[in-house]
Amino acid sequence: MGRIVFYFFRWADESSVGAAIRASTWVFAFIEVFHLLGLTLLLGTVVLVDLRLCGYGLRRQSIAEVASDALPWMLVGMAVTIGSGSLLFVSEAMKCYGSPPFFVKMGFLFTALVFTFTLHRKLTKRNTPPPPVWGKVAAGLSLFLWFGVGLAGRAIAFY
Repeated sequence: MGRIVFYFFRWADESSVGAAIRASTWVFAFIEVFHLLGLTLLLGTVVLVDLRLCGYGLRRQSIAEVASDALPWMLVGMAVTIGSGSLLFVSEAMKCYGSPPFFVKMGFLFTALVFTFTLHRKLTKRNTPPPPVWGKVAAGLSLFLWFGVGLAGRAIAFY
């Protein structure tokens, strides 16, 4: 399995897209701006829904309404973040291969995506609010996972 991962990273690093991004003075920075904007939109919507899940803010709307209204924005933020992140990855794939924070970030990302689209979504779609303790636990775990993605991603630059 380790060899397959290595060859995948090497293939991505040697791709024409990765080479083109590395060859440009500004393209990487431009993509990174979109990556951070997408992450900001994603985290902003996650925080909004999780604060409502904890019982703070937007109390005139149900949790389901807040989550439903935030979902399109969250999906746009997620798409921009994952799309731009894929481009950043191919431009530095071998650097990522040697970076433990990259694998921590991918672990957080996978777990956050699974959690968000299963348990968290189930709690926020209910017609009746979940018991307060479950709402707070789910919101806390959601925030931990998504901010873990961002912090681990930031750590890649320093490793």
